[in-house]
Amino acid sequence: MYSNVFRLLPLFDAARLSLLLFIRRYIFKFGKVIFSQTGEEILIQWILKDVKNGFYLDVGCHHPYKISNTFQLYLKGWQGIAIDANPALIAKWKRKRKKDIPIMAAVSDQEKEVTFYEFKESEVNTMDEGMMREWKQKFNYRSERKLTTQTLTSVLDAHLPKGQKIDLMTVDVEGNDFNVIKSIDLAVYRPKLIVVEIHNTDLSDIHENEIYKYLSDKNYKLVSFATMNGYFLDTTQA
Repeated sequence: MYSNVFRLLPLFDAARLSLLLFIRRYIFKFGKVIFSQTGEEILIQWILKDVKNGFYLDVGCHHPYKISNTFQLYLKGWQGIAIDANPALIAKWKRKRKKDIPIMAAVSDQEKEVTFYEFKESEVNTMDEGMMREWKQKFNYRSERKLTTQTLTSVLDAHLPKGQKIDLMTVDVEGNDFNVIKSIDLAVYRPKLIVVEIHNTDLSDIHENEIYKYLSDKNYKLVSFATMNGYFLDTTQA
């Protein structure tokens, strides 16, 4: 029943975390244990129901089990690469998720120096100045620091085990999502399913969204949309 709520809820970024908290409580009320913000792992496992002991790429991974799209998969035998620009969170991954490959990195479509804005509520850390200003009205701003970004392709060149296929890529980087998507060479590294936040849009104009158009051109099909995430399935894989 709540899947219909997910599909119909509009996206208002300024209030979205309050909305997500409500949805999490709604899901818990009906007895489904989740670790993600809005039950992403439920849809992921339904779409990838034939994949056992898969491999994920978690970009903007945040905490190893709080608000995690991949922790339930990890408990079921999956493993993968986890990327975040917060060194404290990566240190927690190294302690809590021994099978994963945690990497401290800021990812974008080109190598450049950026400002990384940090909040007490680390799930809203961002490299996007506009989003930082928006979050400042609602959350507790702490500090900023300079980072040099890497492309996702360069990270995978260095860290992906040889011959390893990627079953799932999940992206949650607070406003820099499209740059992350553009930074992976999909001719070389081709996740079967890509889950990515899509901001400031709804289903009535999804065809105009830059992420939708980009992934469609790369032969990915939007197979689901829930609250703020698009689920794109590779049409070239059986």
